Amino acid sequence: MMTTGLTSEGNNQLGRHLINEGLITPDELQEALNVQAKTPKGSSDYKYLGEILIQKKYVDKQQLQHVMDKYNKKSRLGEILLETNAITQQKLDFALTEQQNTGERLGEILLKKSLVSDETMRQALSTQLNIPYIDISRINIDDNLSKRINRDYAFKHRIVPIAMTEGSITLAMDDPTNNEIKAELEMFTGMKINVVTASQNALKEAFNKLYPIDSDNEDIDSLNDNDFTSNFDLTLTEEDQYEIRKPQYVEAQNSKRADVLVQRILGWGLKHQASDIHLENMDRHMVVRFRIDGLLQELKLGSLNRDITKFRREVISRIKVICKLDIAERRLPQDGSFRSHIIRDGNRSDIDFRVSIVPSYHGENVVIRILDSQKSPSTVEHLKFSPRLTEKLTRLFNQNTGIILVTGPTGSGKSTTLQSGLMTAYRPGLKVLTAEDPIEYVYDKFMQCEINEKIGLTFANYIRVFLRHDPEIIMIGEIRDDETAEMAIRAAQTGHLVLSTLHTNDSLGAVQRLTGLGINPSMISSSLIGVVSQRLARCICPFCIEEYTPEAELVKEFFPTPPDDINWQKGLGCNECNYTGYLGRVAIAELWEPSQRDILLINQKAELKKLKESSRNSTIPLVEEALLKLKAGVTTLDELIRIIPYTYIEDYRLQQT
Repeated sequence: MMTTGLTSEGNNQLGRHLINEGLITPDELQEALNVQAKTPKGSSDYKYLGEILIQKKYVDKQQLQHVMDKYNKKSRLGEILLETNAITQQKLDFALTEQQNTGERLGEILLKKSLVSDETMRQALSTQLNIPYIDISRINIDDNLSKRINRDYAFKHRIVPIAMTEGSITLAMDDPTNNEIKAELEMFTGMKINVVTASQNALKEAFNKLYPIDSDNEDIDSLNDNDFTSNFDLTLTEEDQYEIRKPQYVEAQNSKRADVLVQRILGWGLKHQASDIHLENMDRHMVVRFRIDGLLQELKLGSLNRDITKFRREVISRIKVICKLDIAERRLPQDGSFRSHIIRDGNRSDIDFRVSIVPSYHGENVVIRILDSQKSPSTVEHLKFSPRLTEKLTRLFNQNTGIILVTGPTGSGKSTTLQSGLMTAYRPGLKVLTAEDPIEYVYDKFMQCEINEKIGLTFANYIRVFLRHDPEIIMIGEIRDDETAEMAIRAAQTGHLVLSTLHTNDSLGAVQRLTGLGINPSMISSSLIGVVSQRLARCICPFCIEEYTPEAELVKEFFPTPPDDINWQKGLGCNECNYTGYLGRVAIAELWEPSQRDILLINQKAELKKLKESSRNSTIPLVEEALLKLKAGVTTLDELIRIIPYTYIEDYRLQQT
């Protein structure tokens, strides 16, 4: 079901996006807003902007869904309460400020501060989300449901399973807007999750009845979420045949089989939003590490570590079976993949796992890359660049011709930015062709092709074919050789928008790289319209953020004189961030749009020093963007010094003296 409920601010944003996409006119938007304004909010006759636009046939459901998906327009708890007049904007602002300081759930703060009653909040949610609000104290809950969802998991997320039929589980949730929990349970149970809500007291009573108190368990009122953070038991019964699509929640002690261990390893990776899982064979044990926020980390897996070591050969064999690899081959590297189906909001989506196995001295090592379609790139607006950079990038990606390059070292987020640019550039009526190696995220709107050099499907050959398919936009995963570079430039010169990546350290390095591949400088200057160079910085963990004073020597690395406009912050380290002080990453980028002076210097094959001086007036510097993130309390000075090349920092320091 399409969600068309948005706040007044959301209405304005949705209207602007529809106008920018060329789907409606300003007059049509104003007419729809006038119709909406005639009915009081919260009344049974009130209609949302999307509904009115569809009724007036200004847009159809497919067009509206495209814009809402593209710009990620979703209602949240605060918006829902505002929309139903259950709370004022002033009270909501107060609660949101409190949430930033404490890290508590918004609903908890609203109830604790008596800003809204439990009954009012849940009635508003049930009406707006179209879910039942029930009295679960009158329901006889089957005790066997406690075996379907682990007690610790149910406690941590404040959920209670109350009924089960063939293929579905009805779940009472304290926060029914938390779609991530619903999707997670649908993935790991293989069953449809039906959500209802109830009062907090009723939920507590139902939880304590389904999960009785004993010597090992405490009452739900006496514990905190922090008591349960490492339990994510994804295991199968002895009678079940392993299948990644239909795992079940049962007690971890029920089985030690290799297929169970593989499932639990994947579960840990998904829970902690790891990009890769590394299984490394040592002398007498196996180490499991997860790449989280760009760095490999060992998580506290408890007894799972011992079980993996005990069954390490069986675990690797099981992974080979899933990927349809040769389980008898242990001397040569092997690559494979498999897919898990997930139900999200009633729709099936996929998580792809790419597997690489390499033999070493102590045995085979495995790396599993996790590709979650839910995390597929959206538009440039969602990359969290500064408003100035976002505006310039959006305008750049909406050009009709030319070539745009995204540069940076391996693991700097080039592919994400490239595909975000592609999503920004796309509009209904355009044909988009991509050549990727490999295809990581599948989009319905594009014709995507995968490189296979063994049969001659190279980037360059794909571009030749693409030009005969009448595209407006061509995306090339990477320019690696002279043939690809020449074909990409020629495509840009013949009226196409070409997007690609290069492995260079900075934006100006793109010119050196292309000339090094034999491209004539005049061809570069006539087609190159923009270069993005970026890095990924870890974000300060919001759960353990605190103020501090950095060391004077560290500050001098960046600033000639200590600044007085920065509120220094860092993460202390907590269970949420695995005691690293960081949680999540943000892209920090620079944008160079060659000016006429820059183009002239490129044509003249001028020295890099001259081009660098000229480009200062046509570049948004990487350091400038980094300092905005530092002043906003997004990341730390230590992290910026770690990821930004020293030459950038040195140039900035010299400019400040």
